[in-house]
Amino acid sequence: MHDVLLPSIFFCKYYFHIWVCVASEDKRNFGGPTRRFVFVMNELDSTVASMALDNATGRLSIIDTKPAVPAEARDSNHSADIQISPDGCFVYGGNRGHDSVVIMAVDQETGSLSLVGYIPCGGATPRNLALTPSGGHLFSANQNADRISIFVRDARKGMLTDTGRGIEIGTPMCVKIVA
Repeated sequence: MHDVLLPSIFFCKYYFHIWVCVASEDKRNFGGPTRRFVFVMNELDSTVASMALDNATGRLSIIDTKPAVPAEARDSNHSADIQISPDGCFVYGGNRGHDSVVIMAVDQETGSLSLVGYIPCGGATPRNLALTPSGGHLFSANQNADRISIFVRDARKGMLTDTGRGIEIGTPMCVKIVA
């Protein structure tokens, strides 16, 4: 997990059936220069976790874990990618099986998570997500629908609205936005 400790605003990496995103020390996002949170999307048990990162030791401490899908969907779901909004107030996770994006609000003082909602991913098997640098849009690479769906993001509430527009492309697996 050495890569997770790299200084950056947001850094995401896939490790052993989990997606890990590190939030920055940027005081604009997290209330002070020493606060850091790590967000994890657990693929096999369909949960989202938040952790505190001790900057001195690199030790991670679990703050909170929440289901990424409703209880009735957990047995047939495998979570995928996780993204952090530019302001650090929301995390978004893809759910393959439930074919949804989970939206969680992040308490800026404690790192605790609260469910905002689930929205259909606009296709099937959302393998990867990407937020635009402004945070105004989220793209969902729907692997088994041959489609990248485009959502508008409400920065204040965190909610996503499907624009009805998308990019038709064979088996999209990854979306990267280059500014």
